[in-house]
Formats: sequence, structure tokens, C-alpha cells
Amino acid sequence: MRVVFDIGGSVLVPDEPDVDFISRVAYELTKVSEEHEVAVVVGGGRTARKYIMAAGKLGANETFKDYLGILVTRANALLLIAALRERAYPKVVEDFREAWRIIQLKKIPVMGGTHPGHTTDAVAALLAEFLNADLFVIVTNVEGVYDSDPKKNPEAKKIPKMRASELVEIVARAEGKAGESTVVDLLAAKVIQRSGIRTYIVGREDALRLFDVIKGKHSGTVIEPDPAPFVDNHRQ
Repeated sequence: MRVVFDIGGSVLVPDEPDVDFISRVAYELTKVSEEHEVAVVVGGGRTARKYIMAAGKLGANETFKDYLGILVTRANALLLIAALRERAYPKVVEDFREAWRIIQLKKIPVMGGTHPGHTTDAVAALLAEFLNADLFVIVTNVEGVYDSDPKKNPEAKKIPKMRASELVEIVARAEGKAGESTVVDLLAAKVIQRSGIRTYIVGREDALRLFDVIKGKHSGTVIEPDPAPFVDNHRQ
């Protein structure tokens, strides 16, 4: 099985690098890679947001700030590479085709951001699509998809299973509300939908048992592919 992991920067580096947590996640990824092909994308998290905010105050435009954020994601990716040691390719991968070549070498490619305008969630979803992954696992600081923002609504309910089209609807609705946050951005949700790749969205605790997560044992949300459209071949 080929699995792509999307690990949020705020999961690995909440305020500063969580060395113990990064080591434990690397151990889990190593275990998974002994039986499966693995690729990883790491986000920028709060550190990236702090740099982006500072750059904005200094007059930087949006594209410039995106490039700055990309550099932070790659710094976080290097921390994970350090923890993975010989199991990982020793540099941050910047291209999907390079990631494919590295998988053929039985190494784990670790990526950060790639292009301005794309979040690392979108990069990870695109990587999963490009690699024809069997499973896409998103590790975030929220344990799954909720019917509303759980940080603002204590009555928000977690949705254990849903279709990809339903994820797109929830994300689109949330992005239309000022200040509302979602577990993935709209582009990532649309790529998940079109690719038809089974997706798990899990929290920080599940990151410490990824070997179980890929078997479906987790407390997050399962995103099922949309059913294929019915085609009546007898219709004239």
C-alpha cells in the first residue's frame, strides 16, 4: 500500500519544536514504511504564521509572504528528516516527480510547501493524487471534521464518516464565514474529491500510533470517495 501523510506544522512544532513528539512520530512512520510505501508533507503551523504576519507589517505582498511560509515548512520538514535518519531522503523534496523517484529507492520523501498560493494541505492532496496513493492521512490539531468550528462552538459534533463531496460542502461553507477555520482548505478538499483517494483526518494523539491509523483504528474522520456516477449504456 502507498500512503501519503500530511502532518500539520502546529502538530510537530506547537510553539517550539517538540523533540520528543517528533521522534515518536518518526518512529511510527518508520514502522509503517517497513511494510508500505510512505511519503510525507509537513506544514508550517504557528511559526509560519508568525513570520508571515511580521513580513506583512514590513510591507511584503502576499506572494512574498507565501515564499516565506514555504521556507518555514521546509525547515519543519528538515526536523522530521533528522528524526527519520536513514529511512528518509536526506533533503527536503520540492517536486512530485522527485518524490516518486525516491519512493522507488525505498526511502521516505519529505516535502514542505512548493508554490505560492498552495497550502501544504493542498500540496499533500496533490502529491497523493500524483502518486496514485491508496490512502491519504491528514494529521491536524483537531481530531477530525466537525459540523462547525469546535474552537468556537463547544456543541460542535465530530463527523465519524462522510463523503468527499460532503467535505467540500462543509469547507466551502466555513470559508465563506469570517474567522471560521477548517481542518483542510477548499483546494485540498476538491483534490481529495476528484482523486477518489480514501482519506483519514486524525488528531495529534493518533499521530503517535500511525501504524494503527492506516488500519482504520483511529478516533478521527473517514472521508469516503464519492460513488461513481451511474451510466445507463442502454439509453439511446
